[in-house]
Amino acid sequence: MSFWAERKFGKSINAAHKQVKFTQKMRTLIIIFTFLFSVISNTYAKTSKNAVELLTAFTGEDMKNHEPFFKYSKLTKIINVEIHAVGNETTTARYTDEPKAWREVNNILKITTTDGYEAISGVDTYDLAGFNDHHLQELKNVAADIMNLQTLDPVEVRIIFLQKHPNLSNEARASIDIVLWDLAARKAGLPLHKLLGSKRSAIKPYASLPFYDTLPEYIAAVRRYSKLGFNTFKFHVWGNMEKDTLLINEVKRTFADTSYKFMIDFEYTYDLNSALKLGKMTDERLFVSFEALINDNLLEQSAELKKALSMSIIPAGYDNYSAEFIHEGIEKDAWDAGRFDATVVGGISPALELMIIAKEAALPIDVQSWGHSLAQAANLHLMLASDNSEYFEAPMPKAAFEFGMKNGNMLKEEKIVAPEGPGLGINVDWDMLDSADFYRYYK
Repeated sequence: MSFWAERKFGKSINAAHKQVKFTQKMRTLIIIFTFLFSVISNTYAKTSKNAVELLTAFTGEDMKNHEPFFKYSKLTKIINVEIHAVGNETTTARYTDEPKAWREVNNILKITTTDGYEAISGVDTYDLAGFNDHHLQELKNVAADIMNLQTLDPVEVRIIFLQKHPNLSNEARASIDIVLWDLAARKAGLPLHKLLGSKRSAIKPYASLPFYDTLPEYIAAVRRYSKLGFNTFKFHVWGNMEKDTLLINEVKRTFADTSYKFMIDFEYTYDLNSALKLGKMTDERLFVSFEALINDNLLEQSAELKKALSMSIIPAGYDNYSAEFIHEGIEKDAWDAGRFDATVVGGISPALELMIIAKEAALPIDVQSWGHSLAQAANLHLMLASDNSEYFEAPMPKAAFEFGMKNGNMLKEEKIVAPEGPGLGINVDWDMLDSADFYRYYK
């Protein structure tokens, strides 16, 4: 007999009366708890049931007129899936002074529908051990499920795959989610940012530099990439007080009289006291942003940094990017801007949900866009659909990340401009892909 049964069928009437009172109190507490849990859940994750609901929540406008672009029928069914994994040594990079470099693979998913539409997505993956096709294999394992889908709505598909494939990586989910948003925008005949409720067509960029071993290499890189039209630059540095200070001082000595601005990504390497010391000795007129100065989880300490330092304090956003985490950062006033990458968090759909949370709290979002052109484009369209992001992160060397794309260069007149075509707008040179240093293909 259960605990509740034993209480109910106790020997004395008095005990039974006590149990009734106890049960009523417990029911009241359960109702209160359930209500509070519901409120908290709705606050942290305002999950929409479909793409139109999500777009309506994101734009604040009724987006029912977009329903046809997500409609499924036998005439719109996915009939083919292709996956390409492409890597070149020209994008291999270090982001700190650790000896091993990261190999980067551009994972391209292409789908074809019965009515003749083709859609694509690109998600970058990284590995210290070398190039690999892990992402391709993940997508290959669910390719049959992609072709058997009876909905083309990315939000609905996201829910289906969360239930059916709970262990699928967020990067693989992003590939699927983004390709379906690309498909919808192509059916609408619109660039993706316009489908999302465009706020603009261009954004200021900064040149994001890999780690270099010497000070002269950093100075030379600034001069080299400034010739492309960049006047804001991000450094990936040693995470060592002495060496980082030397770089900061050298940049000030060399570029103080220019219009250039600088950011630094520290990759979590400092504790609070060292971070405060470094920040206070840095010229905030020249250095406008410090990223991942301390561990992202140290929200109270990050709030201290934000209060004490003049430059913007932002998280790395690669490991912690949940709705709950962003809410907690907002509540603790931990950052001047949040940070995440649509290809890391699971695609455009979850990215839109995070943008809604940030907008409601008036928190700017520094959207990451390090990656090849397709990954850059997905994040660019997200940024252009909002006025909540100031800069576009352009990885260097620029041309290396445009490999295999016919129109991968989105830099025009010192701005990053969305491609003109529908969807992501990037056109792949399929015949070029197999000339990469690393190439795998599945159809």
